[in-house]
Amino acid sequence: MDLRNLPVQLIKRFQTFSASQKAAVLLGCVGLLAAIFYLNGLLTQFNFGPLFTGLNEEDAGAIVQKLEGMKVPYQLSNGGSTISVPKSEVYKIRANLAASGALPGSGAGFELFDKTKLGITDFEQQVNYQRALQEELRRTIAQVDGVQNARVHLVIPQKSVFVEEQQKPSASIALKLKPLGRLSPEQVQGIVSLVCGAVEGIRPEYVHVIDMAGNVLSDEIAGGGTSHAVVIKGQQDLQRAYERELERRVSGVLTKIFGPDKAVAVVSADFDFSRQETVTTIAYGEPAVLSEHTITEQNSSGGATGVPGTGSNLVPTYPSGTTAGQGSSKQEVTRNYQVGQREEKVIQVPGRLRRLATSVVVDTNLTQANIERIQNVVAGAIGYDSERGDQIQVASIAFEKSHQKKMEAEMAAIEAKAAKEARKQQMWTIARQGAVGLIAVILMFIFIRWLANLKPAAPSIQEVIPMRVGAQPPPVVDERYLHVKETAEKKPDEVADVLRVWLTEEK
Repeated sequence: MDLRNLPVQLIKRFQTFSASQKAAVLLGCVGLLAAIFYLNGLLTQFNFGPLFTGLNEEDAGAIVQKLEGMKVPYQLSNGGSTISVPKSEVYKIRANLAASGALPGSGAGFELFDKTKLGITDFEQQVNYQRALQEELRRTIAQVDGVQNARVHLVIPQKSVFVEEQQKPSASIALKLKPLGRLSPEQVQGIVSLVCGAVEGIRPEYVHVIDMAGNVLSDEIAGGGTSHAVVIKGQQDLQRAYERELERRVSGVLTKIFGPDKAVAVVSADFDFSRQETVTTIAYGEPAVLSEHTITEQNSSGGATGVPGTGSNLVPTYPSGTTAGQGSSKQEVTRNYQVGQREEKVIQVPGRLRRLATSVVVDTNLTQANIERIQNVVAGAIGYDSERGDQIQVASIAFEKSHQKKMEAEMAAIEAKAAKEARKQQMWTIARQGAVGLIAVILMFIFIRWLANLKPAAPSIQEVIPMRVGAQPPPVVDERYLHVKETAEKKPDEVADVLRVWLTEEK
């Protein structure tokens, strides 16, 4: 059979069928296509993928109820904590569940107030407001980079008419971070600021943020981000960044010398983060007269002389070397001196490097000369200063690699398992597609054979047209034929014997 002419032959064959046969052929084609699509869907139905894992009973029940309402096939495993759906519809179903608010851990926000209830009390109204606010904050915090999910608990006390009895609101936030995720202090500060802006009267010190490991993240930003703990953490980060940079330099040099994973370098830096201010005064030169004040007094009149007492007043006496009537003088001088001096003010900025200590361990045998060469290379890489008290230690010690080999074996096993699962999935996909194709080919072959075996419809006479036949002469009858016929009728036995004799003679 020429396959190139098969469509033409099938069309010609189809045209020779009756109306009922044509209808049967069309119904067969439709049934064949339906069987192929149904078989493909049936095989695809067993190809499920996880929709959610690690669910609690409440979330799993809510999701199952939504899936049943959406008429989506699902499977439960791991005690009902894992829900699987067809892989081709995983992301679509997640989007639909997110739109309907049925994702795990989600609740109703301010949608609680979309429908008003008659007869609701003030207490119920306050509780609903707190629930809605918690959910709205949770949705916003869950969008922060590095956060996978969050829970928010608010304590909003009722307002009191007495100021002294008014309680402070507080908030507790539990964060589930993404794998290997870590929040920076700025992100935690942003979460605290978000809560402070959304809850009336709450202060940053009353907002507590923790992660699933129990680490209190809000301690790092205590006091509005300017506490002593934040300063210390910043200093530690600066010190560690400096040490890592030096370690990177030394490791890069050692890797070029010994190869990868053959040497380890550790740098310890000692920084002085104290702020010092020193004022130094230095005097120099001769003092200079700044100002001078002189007072001079003179007295020319005579004064009492001699020994005090009555005798001296009665008998005049004169002191030796003096004459009567001699005057006196007095001079007072005041001088102010300016002492020359120089004042120096030295402010030491925090973060001064006081000392460096570097340790290098090499996984090979080294001679003393090689150790000295390595010390010189490392000294140049880290900026060695002997006056500062820096130290460099180089040791030759064999590395213990059993743990590393174990980790490499585990990683290889994980990769092999993943590759095996990928190959298994690929083989399953190929087998599914091959089975569908094979069944389709078989059904098509059966259909073609059935189509080829169909017999065309018998020609039907639509109308009989009579034909006129003219008069014909009567046939001529041989007299010998008539004589033999008459003899055979009258004497059949004798005729039979004659015929038997004739046959025997011919043999």
